[in-house]
Amino acid sequence: MKNAIIKITDRHLQDGEEYTSELTTSGEYELCENGCKIIYRETDEELLDCVTTLTVDSGSRISMIRSGKYNTEMIIELERRHSCYYSTPYGEMLMGIYCKFINCDMNESGGTLRFAYTIDFNNVPASENELCITVAEKTE
Repeated sequence: MKNAIIKITDRHLQDGEEYTSELTTSGEYELCENGCKIIYRETDEELLDCVTTLTVDSGSRISMIRSGKYNTEMIIELERRHSCYYSTPYGEMLMGIYCKFINCDMNESGGTLRFAYTIDFNNVPASENELCITVAEKTE
């Protein structure tokens, strides 16, 4: 694993309103045989003490696992809908995730992971989401 500076830009479209957020944090990444792995600690006050691990497999599937205060695993697979449990302080919810695209351009010194997906609850559309994760090797 290499130390990295990770910048995450997140765009949501929900109920006709667009929201964006940006997070810059430190973490780790590594290239794997069929993709890459990115690990970072959440800095949002609500998600403090949570660690998120993104594993990209062959550029067509992402596993997003959050552990800590909220334990969640989302499978984001190109052109396929997955049902995932999402943990909140009020209980667990079952949500559907459908991936529109994945673009992974990572190398030894970092790179970019972009992907877009929709979320639904009980087959009722809830939001459209797009993430752009930029990874830069941290040299000390």
